Amino acid sequence: MSYRPNYSVSRYTAGRPAQPVRTARTMTEPSLSRLMIAGLMVFLVLSLVVLLAGRLPFTPQPAPVTGNTYRTYVNDARTLLNSYGYTMEGKVHIPIDRAMDLIVERGLPVRE
Repeated sequence: MSYRPNYSVSRYTAGRPAQPVRTARTMTEPSLSRLMIAGLMVFLVLSLVVLLAGRLPFTPQPAPVTGNTYRTYVNDARTLLNSYGYTMEGKVHIPIDRAMDLIVERGLPVRE
């Protein structure tokens, strides 16, 4: 390939303007109108699903309760209030009814 100018061929020729070359469409090259129609169809189906989502009959199934519940915490607190034992710090705890009886028998400490 030479980069030297070739003066033997005329650069500007009079004639018809160049026409764009048309190629045959293949199956892998969909047209713009087909893509727009497919997009419109997807949009319509999704919008119908969204609009009808709250109107279709639906029967909710109750979910099983797992883990700790309110009753677990209440039962733990009641057993702690009504039992003898030691705390993590090494202190002793007694049932609340027994503690109230001891206060009634002995009285509260009084400062002079």
